[in-house]
Amino acid sequence: MKLIKRDNVTPLYPSMEAREHKYLKHLASAMSHYLETPHGTELVCILGSGYEKDNRHALETWVAYHRNEVFEKRLEGRSPLDYLIEKLESLLAN
Repeated sequence: MKLIKRDNVTPLYPSMEAREHKYLKHLASAMSHYLETPHGTELVCILGSGYEKDNRHALETWVAYHRNEVFEKRLEGRSPLDYLIEKLESLLAN
């Protein structure tokens, strides 16, 4: 009889961290569509660390940086997407 090691078993449900990461990526994707600039590189130095390959990845970095605020807004019942768009428009206007 062989025993199954825990390391070899894939959990049926993704971890909370994986779900949060996926949610943040979806927010970044929605913002990318809102800005209509997913393929350029104009936002890399403004929003990202400077090493992202395009605007979409820079947005993912920026949204991940604001992770705590996103989940606070969700707990308050506010739309994190609206909050991030306001914050981004304010940043880009300056």
